[in-house]
Amino acid sequence: MKVEAMKTSTTEVFVQQDDTSFTVTPWSNFEGASVIVTGKDLSVRMACAMRWEEIDALIVALAAARSA
Repeated sequence: MKVEAMKTSTTEVFVQQDDTSFTVTPWSNFEGASVIVTGKDLSVRMACAMRWEEIDALIVALAAARSA
């Protein structure tokens, strides 16, 4: 059995807009990020872990939906 522990520094990005907070934490292997969106009462409105390619596709889908 092999057990390995790694310690990496993590950058978290916090954005607050009115009563909604967005937290984005890039993965330590730089392949994606975890995203949490919370409401004013700290209720989780969305949580996901996605690769950057999936995040890019989500951004495109949101922009297309907004412009429709």
